[in-house]
Amino acid sequence: MKETNMNIIIQFFQRDLIPAIGAGIYEISVNKNGETRVLYIGESIFILVRCASHLYELNKNPGYFGFTEETIMDSSVKLKFRLLERVNKRDLRKKREKELIKEKVPLTQSGISDYQKSVEDKISALTSFLNSNFTKI
Repeated sequence: MKETNMNIIIQFFQRDLIPAIGAGIYEISVNKNGETRVLYIGESIFILVRCASHLYELNKNPGYFGFTEETIMDSSVKLKFRLLERVNKRDLRKKREKELIKEKVPLTQSGISDYQKSVEDKISALTSFLNSNFTKI
């Protein structure tokens, strides 16, 4: 198994680490030059464990969240994990997760339930965002 070198900045539940130990809904967003887009919304009974698993998968394969070998090396990119809501009951978590996906339209999710886009579509969506011209007026 090949691990990837990553230069992106990771913010892992900075303000809500302890609450993220339990069950709920989380968001992974990407920030570059002050602009932020939601990358992924998920739910878990153990949010911290699930998100650590996401980082492990990203380290193995940057395409997991739409990064390429080049974009994963961009130190101006920040990947932020944060708790959205604490929800203990699984059926309520799943329902709320789907609502938030529909509302926030994450870059890597298809919009059909909680399904992910293909790796190619994730890379295209994220690359488009990262290459956007963020000029401040």
